[in-house]
Formats: sequence, C-alpha cells, structure tokens
Amino acid sequence: MEHYDLCVIGGGPAGYAAAMRAIDLGMRTLLVERDRIGGTGIYNGALTSKTLWEISQRVAAVNEMVRPRGREPFRMTWEEVSRTLNEAVFERKYLYACHLQLLQNNGTDQFRHERGTARFIDPHRIRIERPGCTVDVTSARTIVATGSRPRTLPGVPVDERRIMTSDGIFALEDLPESLVIIGAGVIGCEFATILSNFGRTRVHLIDRAARILPFEDEDVSELVASNLERKGVIVHREVSLEHLEHLPDAVRFSLKGKDGKVVAHEAERALLSVGRVPNLEGLGLDLAGVQQDPATGRVVLEGTRTNVPHIHVVGDATGSNMLVNLGELAGRHAVEELGGLPLEAMETNGSSTIMFLDPEVAGVGVNEQQCRQ
Repeated sequence: MEHYDLCVIGGGPAGYAAAMRAIDLGMRTLLVERDRIGGTGIYNGALTSKTLWEISQRVAAVNEMVRPRGREPFRMTWEEVSRTLNEAVFERKYLYACHLQLLQNNGTDQFRHERGTARFIDPHRIRIERPGCTVDVTSARTIVATGSRPRTLPGVPVDERRIMTSDGIFALEDLPESLVIIGAGVIGCEFATILSNFGRTRVHLIDRAARILPFEDEDVSELVASNLERKGVIVHREVSLEHLEHLPDAVRFSLKGKDGKVVAHEAERALLSVGRVPNLEGLGLDLAGVQQDPATGRVVLEGTRTNVPHIHVVGDATGSNMLVNLGELAGRHAVEELGGLPLEAMETNGSSTIMFLDPEVAGVGVNEQQCRQ
C-alpha cells in the first residue's frame, strides 16, 4: 500500500495550491480529483464567468457608441461567445496539464495525480475509486478541498436546460429572449449584468430583501440596481418565489409581494442563484472521526483544522469565504501548519473582493455596514 506525507482530495484552486506548497516543503504528495483539475477556478466559475463579463462589457461599450448615431446594435451569437470562452478555458487547462506532466515526469516519486473519487476508510487510510479499479493508500496528513455546488430549492425542478444553476448556464445553445434570476446576491447580479450587457435578454431579478446585494453598503447596492434597471432589468424587491414550473417552451413563476398578492409571470428560462453548498457527501468523514455541525452539515473547524489534527478542510468545502484567492491562501496555510512551520492565525478580514457588475464593486477589508454591525 502506497504511503504519502500528504493527500489532497480535490484539485480546484484551493487543493492545487495546497499540493504545490506541499511539494515546495518536500512532502510526498498525492492529489486526487474526480473530475477536472482546476475546478470552479476554470469551469463554470471564476474564469468562465469573468471572461463572459468581459465580452459583454465590450458589446455594451460598442452599442453605447453606435446607438446615438442611429445604427443597428451590434450583436454576438452565442456560438461566437462560446468559442471565446472555450479558448480561455483551453489555455488555462493546457497550462495545468503541462504543469502536472512536468511534476510527474521529473525523475522523482514526490508527486502523483490520481483521477478518481476518494473517501476515508479510517483517519489515515483513503480509498480511491475509479471505473474498474479501487486503490487504497495511507497518508500522514490529509487536506479536503472538494469545493462546492450550487444550492437548489425544494420543489424547484432543476434540469440545467430550462431551469438552470450557474453550472448549467454555460451549456446554453443561444442567449434566451427572457430569463428570470432567483436570488440577487453576487452571482445573480453578475449574470443580470452580463445578460443585460448583451442586449438580447429581458431579465427579471428576484430578491426577498428590500434591496439587492444586502451585505453591501446601501449606496452601493442602490447604484448597481439603478444601473441594472437602466439597462432594462426588472428588479422585483421584497417578494418570495411561490412557484416555478416548466412549460413546453418556457417557465412560469409566481411571486408573492408584501401585500400578499401573488402575480404570475413567464420567461424563456430560469437561473437559480441562491448560494452554494460544500461537497462533503460520500467522503467518509465519520469514519475518519471528523466532527460535523448537525444543523448545517459543515465541518467544525478551528482555522482550517478539524478535530482530527492531521485533517484540514480548505476552500469552498468549508462553506464560508468562497473566493478563489482565499481558498488558495487557506490551502497553502494548511500545508504549512501541517508541516510544522511557525505560523500566525490566518487573517481574512483584510482580504480583497471584487464583484463584476456595472460598475465593478471592489473592496479591501470590511465595509461600512459590517463595521456598524
């Protein structure tokens, strides 16, 4: 049975950063990923959504210039947009592939990448399953970096074609004529910005709160909302989604306002944007003795460390601070702690954030609203 100094489960941004730092420190490292190296850092997440935002910004800029001159608006087909997205993904994917190949073929046995599904058998033994093959390994230390997936709602029939999450929207065959976005947090507002920039989609943005981006300062959220409405986005504030169903060529959604009145609407497609949940199922955390919060299912952590000292959890798998830069930081920090380096506690209150809206909203540290709280 192969033995490793460190096993990293999950090859997204946090897991990959952890594995690379472990190699720096001379640890014999195993990186296990069940799907594609890069995770949401490349696919259906940071790279794709930001590339899509950049394309949409350029389309909007051209149309702002030609509209006063009475010219026809510039339009891009979804095929053209997808081609640009695929080129960006391929470039990053190719870099990862080359890097992994160099690491595995450098004449040492320090690093190994396995594609498969990993789960704990006990605190130090990990089983890796792939089609037709099962391999058990032991590891002195383990980092769980399994990422997250879009949250769904009870009674909402997500099929990733008519009713989608942020994972499914990139598989569109064309820009819809109309779209309803359920949830006005960062992801919902970013996609409302992107689709309104292209100028081909009538967007409904639904939020239960009195204003979108409720965690931001009021003047910021009102400016973003005003700009979205100027571009034709219909913002439904202080409403609850009562019903969402498939029609043959559309979706029907019913909204209940503060007055109790329920109004039905239709759109070609729907995007569910109500947050993300950690991927922790099937990991065998109970067999490893890792404690989870019975109310939320999240792993109970002190920093990145679980109640089992040699097992750490980083990135989206923690269920908090779901940002690529913080995930990478946590991955490296966890390795250094496991390696016995003298460290201070990881500080995230001074971290930087950015939302790709109109205008972009960036910050460092806590905002005014958070300070007042």
